[in-house]
Amino acid sequence: MAPYAGKILKDMGAEVIKMEPPDGDIGRRIGMVGRSGISLLSLNLNAGKKSIVVDASDPGEAETIRRLVGWADVIITNLLPSRREAFGLDWESVEKVDPATILVTGQGFSSVSERRDDPAYDDIVQAAAGIADTYRLRDGAPGYSPYVVADKVCGMSMVQGALAALYRRGTTGVGEWVDVPMVDTVAAFTLVEHLGGDTTNPSSGEVGWSRVLSPAHKPHRALDGWVCVMPYTDANWERFCRLIGRVDYLEHPDLRTNARRSAKPETYEAVLADYARTRTCDEIEAECRTARIPVQRVNEIRDLTRDEYIGRQPMITRSTHHAEGPYLHIGSPLQFAGASRPPVEDCSELDADRDEVLRLIERDSLNEIRTPNGSSRSGHS
Repeated sequence: MAPYAGKILKDMGAEVIKMEPPDGDIGRRIGMVGRSGISLLSLNLNAGKKSIVVDASDPGEAETIRRLVGWADVIITNLLPSRREAFGLDWESVEKVDPATILVTGQGFSSVSERRDDPAYDDIVQAAAGIADTYRLRDGAPGYSPYVVADKVCGMSMVQGALAALYRRGTTGVGEWVDVPMVDTVAAFTLVEHLGGDTTNPSSGEVGWSRVLSPAHKPHRALDGWVCVMPYTDANWERFCRLIGRVDYLEHPDLRTNARRSAKPETYEAVLADYARTRTCDEIEAECRTARIPVQRVNEIRDLTRDEYIGRQPMITRSTHHAEGPYLHIGSPLQFAGASRPPVEDCSELDADRDEVLRLIERDSLNEIRTPNGSSRSGHS
């Protein structure tokens, strides 16, 4: 979560210092490893961040932490509240060092709730926030999303909070504590479409978005692969019915409007399945694009970086790590019209940048002249 937030900011040009415990961030030790022994997750997640080890149990490190807090525009942490206090990264401590600093905290439950110090990882959050239950509504039993959706959604929310607080500081000169409780954040994310009938009091119907919870809602088998065909709007649907020679479907009671197709998705999906099974992916894409109907063959993850569209996008950079050698760097998908992309930098070994970091914060503290709106420091995290 916090490492992902830091990566997003780094990819957008921020100077990011990664403060790590003596054994390093857990991301350095999980997942596949490369030829040099480095975690491939870390290779992308920590690219360009400067690493410094700080041991909270060592009283002598308190001054290092204080100097880092005083240097940073934004502090992002997913330490539990009680652990933040041990590091001096609670809001009371941070505000004393510099009231213009932005502190963004993230953990399973709200920092001001009784569950503030309950540990929670991605699966726990999915279970608490309704994501696991969407699988029950569809398949009959709860399940986990096959990617770390809670961590990444909350990481993006941390960036959103940091940027909003920085904008506010530009007007007021005042720092801010932004708390991002994971369960709250992901529950809000889930309930956008799945609160359903419980939106009203008393309830006016079932929870869940019927279209996406139908077991029939999935890509369809073509002659040579899998494909998604999505004539979603009524205009899309009319063009699709004419394409397949079934204009009678325009008056079918379960198909004639978007609302009815969403309420009875099994009928709609059966029509799409019948269409797909008689054609190749190329034929389906050609016909649907000509008819201006949304269509996409299913890409395998292994093929994403070679895809004719994705593979040419600037977020993918062929880079070289000093120890690992050539690798693919996955950067920010955002494209700013008036700015060039920052160069890709290496993922540092643990504590490799300690001396450089200490020189950097010393230099900046000597050179800094604070303006009334706090704008003299920018891009530090």
